[in-house]
Amino acid sequence: MVAIRSVLLAILLIGVGAAPALARMTVTGPFGTGLTEPVWVLQHLLGFLAIGLWSGQNGGAAVWQLPVATLTAVLAAGLAAQIGIRLPYAAEGLSASLIVMGGLVAVALKAPLALGVLTVAAAGAFHGYVHMGGPLFWAGLSSGVLLVICAGLGLSAALGQAASGRVVQMCGGAVALAGVLDLAGVF
Repeated sequence: MVAIRSVLLAILLIGVGAAPALARMTVTGPFGTGLTEPVWVLQHLLGFLAIGLWSGQNGGAAVWQLPVATLTAVLAAGLAAQIGIRLPYAAEGLSASLIVMGGLVAVALKAPLALGVLTVAAAGAFHGYVHMGGPLFWAGLSSGVLLVICAGLGLSAALGQAASGRVVQMCGGAVALAGVLDLAGVF
């Protein structure tokens, strides 16, 4: 029960803290659009937070290598889509990436680094494929992706210290559930 209250308190504090800033924020242009994309699209927000949470759970070199692999895959897939290369079942893959990443966090699986890099790269490819834009958009998107992943890393550390690793696992379960609901067409 204490863990559930800790998660709800963390979500409430994040929402209350971010709401006034987001209400006053006006971002325009390609850079601003790319910067806010990982935050405003729920699937991207949850997916990148889960990657950050899992990076934090794995620790060591995974803390920086998994975010870099994710960003590289996001950019590569987005640019591939922009030049006409098609990725079949991209929408389903995006939902599946939430299920997989959330599930990995939920079970606190510590994977070998090479397998972790491949896993987040596959997830990042589905998140990046849906985007198109010019150089400023890609610069903004890169910044936004890294900011959200770093927020997941920070959340992993903060929740792990303040409550327990179980709370981080519960957050992963919530992301996996959101992926199932997305795959079912609920949102």
